[in-house]
Amino acid sequence: MELPPPLVVASSRLHDFESGSRLEWLETDGRGGYAAGTAVGANTRRYHGILVVARRPPADRVVLLSRLDEVILTADGERFEISANVYPGAIHPQGHRLLEAFALDPWPVWRYRLGALTLTRELFVARDPGVTVVRYRVEGGTARLELRPLIAGREFHALVVENDVITPSVEASERRLVHHPYPGIPPLVLSHDGGAWRGDGVWVHQTVYPRETERGLDDREDLYRPGVLTATLEPGRAWRVACGIHPVPVDAVDGWADAERCHRARAAAEGRRLAGADRELATTAARLGMAAEAFLVEREAGWTIVAGYPWFADWGRDAMISVPGLCLARGRVRQAVSVLETFAAHLRDGLIPNRFPDDGGEVPDDHYNAADASLWFIEAVAAAADAGGDVSGLWPAVRAILAAYRDGTRFGIGADDDALVRQGEPGVQLTWMDARVDGWVVTPRAGKAVEVNALWYNALRRAGELARAVGADAGLYVELADRVRTSFRAFQFDGGGYLYDVIDAAGHADATLRPNQLLAVSLPYSPLTPEWAGRVVRAVERALLIPLGVRTLAPDDPLYRGSYGGSQHERDAAYHQGTAWPWLLGPFITAYLRVHGRLRDARARMRSLFAAVPAHLDAYGMGQIAEVLAGDPPHAPGGCFAQAWSCAELLRVLPMVAAAPEAR
Repeated sequence: MELPPPLVVASSRLHDFESGSRLEWLETDGRGGYAAGTAVGANTRRYHGILVVARRPPADRVVLLSRLDEVILTADGERFEISANVYPGAIHPQGHRLLEAFALDPWPVWRYRLGALTLTRELFVARDPGVTVVRYRVEGGTARLELRPLIAGREFHALVVENDVITPSVEASERRLVHHPYPGIPPLVLSHDGGAWRGDGVWVHQTVYPRETERGLDDREDLYRPGVLTATLEPGRAWRVACGIHPVPVDAVDGWADAERCHRARAAAEGRRLAGADRELATTAARLGMAAEAFLVEREAGWTIVAGYPWFADWGRDAMISVPGLCLARGRVRQAVSVLETFAAHLRDGLIPNRFPDDGGEVPDDHYNAADASLWFIEAVAAAADAGGDVSGLWPAVRAILAAYRDGTRFGIGADDDALVRQGEPGVQLTWMDARVDGWVVTPRAGKAVEVNALWYNALRRAGELARAVGADAGLYVELADRVRTSFRAFQFDGGGYLYDVIDAAGHADATLRPNQLLAVSLPYSPLTPEWAGRVVRAVERALLIPLGVRTLAPDDPLYRGSYGGSQHERDAAYHQGTAWPWLLGPFITAYLRVHGRLRDARARMRSLFAAVPAHLDAYGMGQIAEVLAGDPPHAPGGCFAQAWSCAELLRVLPMVAAAPEAR
């Protein structure tokens, strides 16, 4: 098993702080905790940190150790400050100018030129002990390292200012530092290779987070520096520090590194297998396989899927859409079933949670606000069964969901007289186009949404399969599905050659051209004739497709927003009004190949969409796929820099575009 070649950033980009600071990296611990930062070494978000821990995995996250300010003193008396921090009107120090290169190999590695010395700094998260490891190695002579930990000790959505509540002192021993920042916050434990500790206890004021500035949010924070750890660096020998909430044996670090390399190589191999004999796609597939590992995390006694980093927890819709790509495509069938069991355990009135709360507590009723997540759950259960998983224990949940949708449940969700599902409650967003700000639902879609009904039809057909597998009566589901298929014709917009997006309670049909109609073609069971399936694909391809995603609104629509950024109001206004989503490539590619077949030309056309992936892996969240892209060229990435369903859907369709074409 081999790792893919490293992703390398040249010094020219690193020396340009504005450019280099937009390249972000991510290391995860499998429990919802992580380390994250930028290629230049600066924290540009409140969510960045060396040690971010989940107190109730995968939620209730705390930024414990924000960063390490580092100084190298050479034997000749030269002093090099290798950190890079943003303060009001200044970047200080400017350690990024000393960088020769940054690489993911397979984790973040920085190489600095310090006069006659070369310093290599690498950082990785070791999953088993749950620690962030930083290793320093110098070549060309001895040096002294001064390490200054800057502590945040706060909930990861918040910011901290100077206060007199923080514990001022550190418990220091020969190879360990322990700091208890605040009541209720886990201790910060630095296990290291030895050095001299000198406490000083000062506040470092006004760190600025530029990405928060751009998002129109509070962007300044004070961090507490309890002191300085001084260590000697000798050529050819790494000096190591393990950052966690429990003491660990630092001598085990190198073994953890070997284990991490093996773990990541296995993940890369799982991705690479999806490319088959397609050598050109092999490296991209391997990197997507490695990226997938970030999202599969522990919850309770099982598994769940984090929707995106750095700020999302586990969301029902995102998790269900992601199960086939993150789990089943890579052969993780038992893990897929465990994810489904996690959500089934929280089923309420026929609905799985739209999201779990960030604080890790009980799921409140208003977190069940999704009309489609439970239908995606049924598709994920059926896909797991197709892959050989034992889903018999999930049949009661499937049955309960379908009964609730048929008879009616919360938020106005239920089947109408024509067997189509309606949904809607004033002020509540219930479909995946769920942006809401200050009570404003940006894309109100109350009524019969096209993708919800495509999912409903598919769920009924899938339930028929599952019922037969467990020895239950499938007749009810088959009969209801037949009625849905007949009624689904109401979505056919003959004048436009595509499907209406929503039909409201008064029967008014919204003719806005959106990508939601793709699900009526891409799901295993389609309610459309082949002719109408072809119309849908042609309309979406013509107006909405971009190289690495599908727009949410056509550019000729008066409400189209071609850029994504600015304040929360501006971002939410664009979120589903022209912004493109990489996850939608999965449904598009599936629908296209269903309409055109997997012949050489069709496969080549869809394979060409993967040409944009390698450059994207270098452009935003390194080694990851972003949440969204701007609708207008150059389609700048935005939102979360690592998004589960973006990665998952690319993995799911990889075999479709990499498989050998059928003969003409």
